[in-house]
Amino acid sequence: MAKYPLIKTTLKDRLLGGDYSEGLPLPSEPQLAREFEVSRMTARRAIDELEREGYVYRVQGAGTFPTGKRFRQGMFRVRPFKEWARDPEQRNTILQSMELRATPEIATVLQVSAGDPVIFVHRLRFAGEEPLVIEKRYIDARLAGDLLSHNLAAESIHEVMVTMGVALTRVEQSLEAVNLRQEESDLLRVPLGTAAFLLRRTTYSGTRRASYVNYWVRGDRYAFQDSFEP
Repeated sequence: MAKYPLIKTTLKDRLLGGDYSEGLPLPSEPQLAREFEVSRMTARRAIDELEREGYVYRVQGAGTFPTGKRFRQGMFRVRPFKEWARDPEQRNTILQSMELRATPEIATVLQVSAGDPVIFVHRLRFAGEEPLVIEKRYIDARLAGDLLSHNLAAESIHEVMVTMGVALTRVEQSLEAVNLRQEESDLLRVPLGTAAFLLRRTTYSGTRRASYVNYWVRGDRYAFQDSFEP
């Protein structure tokens, strides 16, 4: 099993917990490699992902530094796919939809075993001709039935699963600001490193994790809004 997700999670917990002081560098890649008993390449991959997600930044010749703690704020919602798909001014493109074997990283977030079958759906959402949202979704194949036979450019995956008898009982989600990598920036037609929102969402069926999805959302074309009682 790949070790870099464990390193990434451990470092993120330390960063959020204030274990690393702002203005002081994190342990170097050789130090992390020794601590976690991995290669420098594996340690570097964990740092690369933390940098992409905005938790750390690098200074050439000086090291890797924390960007500061992220504060958690509840109460936000994102427009459901079914509403987006039904809007005549917006459209969706399926980039990929297939069954594949869970990598160690996907197995961890779906709480399945590495190598178990999962459904992967990669969609791109447009407003007119402008791409706004990238979606990468992984679904426990044991709960997916004939999902891949549906028109997923127009149908809500959650609605399809419910019609198949899968009770979707709870959603956990987090929202953070990131800088887009080459893959995402190409799809959204913006420069490399452009700031965007990354929404991570896990949907449960009882205690089982039914799906896990990442949305990359253009920060210059999207706003999150909510209302609640003070």
